[in-house]
Amino acid sequence: MKKRIQIIHAPINLGLSKYPDGRERGCDKLPDALEKLGFHSSIGAEITRLSRPVNPKKAIYDDGALNGNQIASFSTELADAVGGVLNNSAFPIVLGGDCSVLVGSSLALARRGKYGLIHIDAHPDYYHKGNRDRAVVAGMDLAIVTGKGTDILTNLENRKPYIRSDHSLTFGFRESDPEQEIIEELNRDGITSLSSDYLIREGKKKTAAAIDDFINRNEVDGFWLHLDADVLDAAIMPSVDCSETNGLQWNELIYILKTLFMSHKLAGMNVTILDPDLDPSQNVTKSFADMMIEVLRPDKGDSV
Repeated sequence: MKKRIQIIHAPINLGLSKYPDGRERGCDKLPDALEKLGFHSSIGAEITRLSRPVNPKKAIYDDGALNGNQIASFSTELADAVGGVLNNSAFPIVLGGDCSVLVGSSLALARRGKYGLIHIDAHPDYYHKGNRDRAVVAGMDLAIVTGKGTDILTNLENRKPYIRSDHSLTFGFRESDPEQEIIEELNRDGITSLSSDYLIREGKKKTAAAIDDFINRNEVDGFWLHLDADVLDAAIMPSVDCSETNGLQWNELIYILKTLFMSHKLAGMNVTILDPDLDPSQNVTKSFADMMIEVLRPDKGDSV
């Protein structure tokens, strides 16, 4: 990583439903947890901090999207922050929080030009009004940024779509996912998809090459990287709201990310879903931080 790095704390969990007993998820605590573990200082990052939005006591679905209006407001604020970092020729790393942070990040890109997306996630996140009456925004983010769903979120500042479907690739979903019709739908819409099972069958080098080829054949101003921690296998990443088996191992994700970071087209990234409340020992969060340090500053990181 040659560019100066600026981390944006985006402590939001409005994009996830609460536990049945009313408790909130804890993924909004990830930015502070990583800072306490020394991640920020290890990569020499500057920090911008956004305020944590208040989660309402009762679930409010705005045009089918949980907390849609609140997330729209936060997304505009986040877009301003991401845009400020890009204007300063720095590399933004948005630390969520839940996957709804992709909306604000993509809005920032749409303000600047034509960008693509590498969406690394155990789930396709392609729920929208056409296939679900109601859903959490963390399960809608890929659909939203490519223009499907409620205008509350898809058409901020009349910029729909923020990222074109044919400029988007999603990687890491499981072929055992019972909702394969969602994968089929996004493929019909022009989004390129690669499963985690593809990596298991073909290996990390061929998978990284396929993603790199997608980047190189698209004429865009740059690419945004969305990284959901649940892409990792449940055995090593249990500290997420919906862990899945048949996922990536640490060394596989490191290889994929290092390949991406060698591209001059990578404009920024967000990190989502890892929940420190589900990791009381902090061992998983520390391993994740070490993995990211190895990718961003290989001279300082240790393999996990």
